[in-house]
Amino acid sequence: MNLESLIHAQLDGEITPEQHAQLEAILREDWQARRFYLELADQHARLLQQPQISTGKLSGESKHPHSLTNHSPVPIRLPIKSLLAAAAAIALGFALWTREAPAEVEATSNGVAMLSQTMNAEFAQSPLRSGDTITPGIIKLSKGLAQIEFFSGATALVEGAAEIEVISAWEARCKSGRVRVHVPPAAKGFLMHAPGMKLEDLGTEFALNVKDDTSAVHVFDGEVIAHTSESKRESLKQGMSLTSAKLTVTPQDFLPISELQGLMKQRQEQRFAEWQSWSQQMGKDPRLIAYYPFKHWENDRWDRMVNNFAEPRQPRSDGGAVGAQWTQGRWPEKAALEFKRPGDRVRLNLDGTYSAITLACWVKVDSVDKKYNSLLLTDGYDNGEPHWQIHEDGSLMFSIMYRPADAPKSVKYNQMYYSKPVFAADSLGRWHHLAVTYDNESGKVTQYFDGQEVGRQVSKIHVPGRDITFGPCEIGNWGLPTAGHLFPIRNLNGAIDEFAIYKSVLTADEVRSVFEHGRPE
Repeated sequence: MNLESLIHAQLDGEITPEQHAQLEAILREDWQARRFYLELADQHARLLQQPQISTGKLSGESKHPHSLTNHSPVPIRLPIKSLLAAAAAIALGFALWTREAPAEVEATSNGVAMLSQTMNAEFAQSPLRSGDTITPGIIKLSKGLAQIEFFSGATALVEGAAEIEVISAWEARCKSGRVRVHVPPAAKGFLMHAPGMKLEDLGTEFALNVKDDTSAVHVFDGEVIAHTSESKRESLKQGMSLTSAKLTVTPQDFLPISELQGLMKQRQEQRFAEWQSWSQQMGKDPRLIAYYPFKHWENDRWDRMVNNFAEPRQPRSDGGAVGAQWTQGRWPEKAALEFKRPGDRVRLNLDGTYSAITLACWVKVDSVDKKYNSLLLTDGYDNGEPHWQIHEDGSLMFSIMYRPADAPKSVKYNQMYYSKPVFAADSLGRWHHLAVTYDNESGKVTQYFDGQEVGRQVSKIHVPGRDITFGPCEIGNWGLPTAGHLFPIRNLNGAIDEFAIYKSVLTADEVRSVFEHGRPE
């Protein structure tokens, strides 16, 4: 018996000792099975409290691979017996859960600062990008500019090449390079260490240059208390410097923090122009089924139209925005659609059948607040129709339906694929590139997050050669949920900037290239 059948046998009080041992072994080894077990037990108990429901088994999208093939529902026999079985099942599940899996707690962050802006920045260690939360540790900037905003309120503009150690929200150390620090009144007392000195900021702006274990500091505004290695305490006020014979510092050596915004604006305009040129060429890719860059044809001024820019033009596959509002995209000049309410969506109708597909989009997720959060869903869920979503645990979720001709309509035979979790507290509210590929011969599904592979699977129930089709479908919502589904509300909470649908599998290098050409920085 598969996992779902074992669970239902337990819930209906009909499980044999051998089946019970098999179920317990599966639950001990697989935390996803334990979660699925508790979900079914809870749903079973809820249904038993509703007299109009005459079945104790549920069909629907399930996370665990053992549950991909379901069986026909059977009637509930004795409510008391079933309730006791459900209670025992939940108790058993919790016992296994607490024994083998860590308790779920609210997401936390160990960050003490944020990388608020970068310009032409390259980091010697792990790649960083604007919006990343910074935990205590070393940051090595090889080139470019990086602005760090400490949670205390202090801001440091670092110029490469430089090495900065972030100690806490109130303390940092410059080991080498140039840094300009602004400390507002709320961050008074911020400490910046450097070779031979410790700088206690009293609400000011100063610059620090460190080279060959020698330090030089210049105060632009306010006051800094410099504690030197000779145990001296020196007050440095506006216009004053503390230098050594080996190293000097002048105001002209440092970029004012206020000028970074102007440079960033120029860089954004340049990146947007580069993307526009690339986007025009991308629209000519013959593998495209549809390409929605979220802009309008020059002669189309109806703002609810979401034009398909794949060439040659295919007006039949233009989309229509419903509810969703236009907002700023990856750049100030770029438009995107924001999805917030249950009615927000983009309606599409995509004709044709295909043997392989790639779905790719730029998305800014504000919250993963539902069990399933739509990227692209077909109306209903018929044979060959793909569903692309974000699961409640932050993973990317792709599924496709293939139901045998003689199977009851109420039973689902859907292939389910999950990436590792990619959306967490630190990745929300920022633009990310998502992609998934599916080939109907091999059955392989590969999922990508910001150009990097995050999942690769083949379903155990895959049968080669079955067609893929879309028909009426929606971006950011589920137009016609399956009747009686437990989770019909799936609207995205966030914004989508660009959406492409291909009739072939893009290679990993091609997905990475799409990400690199479209990344905001």
